[in-house]
Amino acid sequence: MITMKSICLLLISISFLFIKGTEASGSVEKLKEREKKVKKIVSELMPTVVAVVGNDQPATGSGVIINEDGLIMTAGHVTEAAGKELTIIFPDGRSVKGESLGANRTRDAGLARITEEGKWPFAPIGNSDEAKLGEWLIAMGHPGGYDLNRSPPIRLGRLISTGSMGMLRTDCTLVGGDSGGPLFNLDGEVIGIHSSIGGSLAENRHVPSSVFKAGWERMVGGEIWGSLGMMAAGVNPDRPMLGVRMNESEGKVTIDKVFPNSPARRAGIMDGDVILKIDGMPAEQMSDVINQVSSSKAGDQLEVEVLRGDMNQLFTVKLVSWEDLASGIGKEEEKIRPQLGIILDAEYEGGGAKVFEVINGSIADIAGVLAGDVVMIVDGDDISNADEMVLKIKDTRLGAKINFSIRRDRVEELVKAELIFE
Repeated sequence: MITMKSICLLLISISFLFIKGTEASGSVEKLKEREKKVKKIVSELMPTVVAVVGNDQPATGSGVIINEDGLIMTAGHVTEAAGKELTIIFPDGRSVKGESLGANRTRDAGLARITEEGKWPFAPIGNSDEAKLGEWLIAMGHPGGYDLNRSPPIRLGRLISTGSMGMLRTDCTLVGGDSGGPLFNLDGEVIGIHSSIGGSLAENRHVPSSVFKAGWERMVGGEIWGSLGMMAAGVNPDRPMLGVRMNESEGKVTIDKVFPNSPARRAGIMDGDVILKIDGMPAEQMSDVINQVSSSKAGDQLEVEVLRGDMNQLFTVKLVSWEDLASGIGKEEEKIRPQLGIILDAEYEGGGAKVFEVINGSIADIAGVLAGDVVMIVDGDDISNADEMVLKIKDTRLGAKINFSIRRDRVEELVKAELIFE
């Protein structure tokens, strides 16, 4: 599924510095060794990183499968918001049924499981108590929600502290939808689960694996205890929502339930409608619908074509945020924290910073940046590699503009793109 080139940076954001200046001048051999470990972990464990979608509530998060029977570690607030019945979506788009189990709400630890028979790919659990400050760690998940057009992005960062309430704190970039995803050490072991976003995208908290181990039997048995409190801050309130519960069978996506006060309800969509197309794209499985919605933002309008009885009907649906749908109150949309949204290729040695991937709907995507582009100049300064680009843009603030000069398809004439952080 994945062809992993060496990725030095994912989801470059205005608050995220992936390669610190001191690291850029460090041992080349150490960097190469770390790079090999990361590539190995990604290739082996990517299939274990799943999206956790609620069937009864408008909620989506991430999780990681930790045994062949389909047991899933995730965040307590993910299963709390998602409800009992779940849909588990693999990176390749395959979806299976699941259910939430128990949760330690105080520590934001939760378990779920796949209810369909099979032997599932899984990741080993490590000992979070052995993690050392400054240790390199890998964060995976589904930022912004499940997206069929990309694999779960990989973020590399360091352990900053084991701060309040014993949470692990790292500078791995997290955004809404990552909640419940795994934090791996460089041995490929799960030592934490993403819980909540800190004051910046590069200061985030993770539930240690030791918390799961301490309450394992209680959670497996379905017990829910403690108080969720502020941990629910990890849910992205700006996530775009259609407001329906779906199921799929025989190539059809049927709406089981339209939520009250939802965009779908206001547009006239009804229980039992079969979704044929969403914004012109065929909907043959639930992931097609989820992908199209997650690629949009609250306030966007989508054309939804449904089959009702023996008649096709077309509806225009204006998406709302998760917060608005969950509360039933039509609040003004809050701005999502800006991020550039590109992935750079660390192995590229042709001069400039080569774009490995562009995240759908990101600032870079809107500006017309494409995978394969090579960024040569940023705001008048020549860029020789990915490190220089990271250092150049790391302090960008809201409202600022960045001018890129890009080499595309080996053409000497540079393409110019203006990126506005607003």
